[in-house]
Amino acid sequence: MPNAAAIAAAFGGGLPPGISGTNDRCTILVSNLNPDKIDEDKLFNLFSLYGNIVRIKLLRNKPDHALIQMGDGFQAELAVHFLKGAMLFGKRMEVNFSKHPNIIQGADTREYMHSNLNRFNRNAAKNYRYCCSPTKMIHLSTLPQDITEDEIVSLAEEHGTVVNTKLFEMNGKKQALVLFETEEAATEAIVCKHATSLAGSVVRISFSQLQSIRENQ
Repeated sequence: MPNAAAIAAAFGGGLPPGISGTNDRCTILVSNLNPDKIDEDKLFNLFSLYGNIVRIKLLRNKPDHALIQMGDGFQAELAVHFLKGAMLFGKRMEVNFSKHPNIIQGADTREYMHSNLNRFNRNAAKNYRYCCSPTKMIHLSTLPQDITEDEIVSLAEEHGTVVNTKLFEMNGKKQALVLFETEEAATEAIVCKHATSLAGSVVRISFSQLQSIRENQ
């Protein structure tokens, strides 16, 4: 298990309400997925917001089910807590701990243990602090330096109605906020567009806990 004190510090001194920090089950069962639209990488893009992913298995005999093995029990608990009942591709996801302690590697599993897209290998404390239930706002980083606000809108709008956007620079790097009309649209944008390449830059996307976009942000 990770260092509980360090994790509590990342959350501002205490764990989020409803998180025990004592769970040791690392594997999650996700059901009521949309089998026509989901795949392992899309699940990775969403569940990697809450911890490192070891491997994912789509259940062939139950096409709307998947098993996801997280890096440790605390990360699995965060994913279950924050994603239970989230809407994705028109379905309300069921997210529960699996009775399987791990996923056996095989031809039908996708490996992510050594993926450089896992978010918690560095800056883990910062990433824990960003954990939340799906919001209507996404934060995009590692954007191309010459990207325009119109390009941000066209990247996002296929996933739902965009209410507002803001392109800004922090530490010399281009970043953006996009506010959607619904949490589901924001979730879909992360699932489909995180880690995609845009003019040679691999875009990173996460939920933002900001409630609105202010001009002076």
